[in-house]
Formats: sequence, C-alpha cells, structure tokens
Amino acid sequence: MRVFFSLLMVIVVSAGLQASVFAVEQGKVTAEQVKKQAQEAITTAKEYTLQEKQEYQKRIEAQLADLAKRIDELREKAKTAKQDVVTQLQAQMEALKKQQQVAEQKLNELRSSSAKAWDQVKTGVDKAMEDLKKAYESARSYFP
Repeated sequence: MRVFFSLLMVIVVSAGLQASVFAVEQGKVTAEQVKKQAQEAITTAKEYTLQEKQEYQKRIEAQLADLAKRIDELREKAKTAKQDVVTQLQAQMEALKKQQQVAEQKLNELRSSSAKAWDQVKTGVDKAMEDLKKAYESARSYFP
C-alpha cells in the first residue's frame, strides 16, 4: 500500500509538473499555478490514503465483531461439553481470549494512527487477526 501511494504520488506530481512546465514554456501557466496543482495532487493522495485506512478499519471492526460473537457461542458450547473435553478446551479458550485482546489492541493502534503511518500498523493488525482466526479454529475443533 505504501509503495502504491508513493508511486501514485510520483505519477500524479510528475504528470502535473510536466504539463505545467510545458505550459509555462508556452507562456500559458504561471509558477504559482504549477505549485497549486502540485499541492492539489498531494492533498488528493492524502485523502485517498485516509479513505483506504477508514475502509480497512471498518472491515477489521466487522471481522472482530463477528469473531467475538462466534467466540461467545463457543463459550456457551463449552459449558455443556464433556469433562475430558472441558479440561483441554480451557487452555484453548484462554489462548483465544488472549489473542482476542491482542487483536483489539492492534485495532486501537490502527484507530489512533495517522494516515501516513497506518500502513505500518496494518501489518500488525493483519498478523493479530490471522492469529486470532487460528486460535478460534483450534478451539472450535473440539466441537463436532
């Protein structure tokens, strides 16, 4: 994502500057106009990045809410499980709870990250979500 953003910025600014330089040579555009166009390109790229962050954040929030619901369902099933399964399941449910807390913490970091830094935070969120899904599947494997 960061590479895409950087590439987009270079293309947009370069195209705008090249067209503007040509127009300046032709006596049609001022340096102030070129500066304004470059600033508009930067602003547009920043807005795009912020939009991407917000969409990603909503997706992660929805996934966490869905997993939280499924985890609660597992807890209810655990109450009626056989004793030998309950002993094994307790460790799995503890690991699942810890992983859920890590994922929620990473989501909070994402929420508070700037549009500029969110791409770095995204990597941690993706890993936490993947680990949470694995922990859920491991706990769920104790039930038919």
